[in-house]
Amino acid sequence: MVAALVSLRWRIVIHQFRRDWWRMLFVVAGAIWAALLIPGVLVGSARLSTESTAVKAEVLIAVGALIGAAWIVVPLLATGVDDSLDPTRFAAWGVSARRLMPGLAVAAFTTVPAAFFVLVAVVMGSSWRGDGGVGPVAVGTVGAVLTAVSWVFSSRLAALWGARILASTLGRWLVALAVAGLIGVIAAGVVVVRADGLESAFDYEISTFLNALGSTPVGAGFAAARDVGFQGGWSPWWRLAMMVAWVWVLFEAWRSAVDHALVNPLSRGGGTRKRGDAIAAAVGGRDVRGHAFTASQRIVAAVRRRTLRSWRADPRYVAQLVGALVMPLLFGGLAVVAAGGTGVWITALPIALALAVGWGRHNDLAYDSSGLWLDIVSAVSGRQIARGRLEATSRWAVPSVIGASVVAVAIAKRWDVLIPVTVTAVAVLYAALGVAAVTSVLLPYRVPAPGESPFGADAGSVGASLVGQIVSSVGTGVVVPLVAGPLVAAFVWGGAWWFASVVISATVGAGAAVGGVVAAGRVYEARSGKLISAVT
Repeated sequence: MVAALVSLRWRIVIHQFRRDWWRMLFVVAGAIWAALLIPGVLVGSARLSTESTAVKAEVLIAVGALIGAAWIVVPLLATGVDDSLDPTRFAAWGVSARRLMPGLAVAAFTTVPAAFFVLVAVVMGSSWRGDGGVGPVAVGTVGAVLTAVSWVFSSRLAALWGARILASTLGRWLVALAVAGLIGVIAAGVVVVRADGLESAFDYEISTFLNALGSTPVGAGFAAARDVGFQGGWSPWWRLAMMVAWVWVLFEAWRSAVDHALVNPLSRGGGTRKRGDAIAAAVGGRDVRGHAFTASQRIVAAVRRRTLRSWRADPRYVAQLVGALVMPLLFGGLAVVAAGGTGVWITALPIALALAVGWGRHNDLAYDSSGLWLDIVSAVSGRQIARGRLEATSRWAVPSVIGASVVAVAIAKRWDVLIPVTVTAVAVLYAALGVAAVTSVLLPYRVPAPGESPFGADAGSVGASLVGQIVSSVGTGVVVPLVAGPLVAAFVWGGAWWFASVVISATVGAGAAVGGVVAAGRVYEARSGKLISAVT
């Protein structure tokens, strides 16, 4: 079975290369990138081998923890994880998970990232060669290999569990609570570091935290060699035993997830309770002046409510929402820690958040492929569709950007710039959404269908996704400086620029949003028939 699955994987990959030559470019680029990094990894290992035992252990544990986190987070937030041996593909063949697992496990290590990071782990483990003979190197290498295996297994397990969790309403609430908890931890860490100073944090809090990680499966593999010849006794061996047990637990959990996937395909529904039809209710609503909706407003309201429901219930949308909010906030928190939280530069974080949310919608229409059929046969105006989808996204994005602006201004202790920063951030959001509205109908590409894993991607969409992302990045890069430039000028020259930044940013942002909706509507109506084949 192992040979059959590995051979099957390579046959699938070769077929994908023949069908989509862009995929080969990505693999070659990844291999070249890995090869270029190997000398740097070797030099870093040689330099680390000359450091003290304590420093060496802390560095290895920290690097190992970051790589392990990346192996879990990146496949979840960046769609396109390799799905050539997706367990659901074997559901119709009646093969048990226990028979599949050895082949799936071996095949998981035949990818470029897996092979590269196993090599990185081995090189990291060999950094103990300056600590008393063969013993530390042997223990360090064994621990590093076990840690690398845990990275790959945890990545596969996270992808399967992530799809199951996001498929249920309770799971989405748990994800929201986890995101809130992560933001709280980041905020608490920022407060502690700012209070004690960065140097003190590295000497005490971070050092204590890394030593604690060395007693967990996250860092025990890299910490085991530290104890050889120093603490003696069973210390190195129980850490290695812990890693063996952890790899086995991950393997069994992965097997259980595969077993579940083989007999429980994801539901294509939203998983919500039966309730009143919010979309139909929105059609009969009234505007802010109390007047009944016009025919155009009813269509926009229906599209808006439909999209809002997707943002709450569709696992694919939820995964996008989590990624759009978590990544800027996470890197923002790390930036605050690194810079000590001082300076007005922190006010750029809400603008970065707005940019990430807006740019991330560059393929927004593809996720509503089922609604696209309905809109086309119903002869809905493209402008109404673009406006409804933009308004739905802004319902959760605008409060998020405003909240980030308030927090950033509070950290910088510059309440006098709250209004200019907030207006600019919101204007950047609308400008980016305007560009995304155009690219989503101009260069759409296929995404996971409703009910499929939100962390997968169609094999033939690699080239189209690259072109779409490049065009969206160029368009956003042209518009956003026009919105954010006046705020930069205000920080540099002050005076009347503060008022001008509010007026110019709001005007350009609104104009870009309106222009994007109008242009998207025209493109949609010109090529609505081609959109179906592009996204399905």
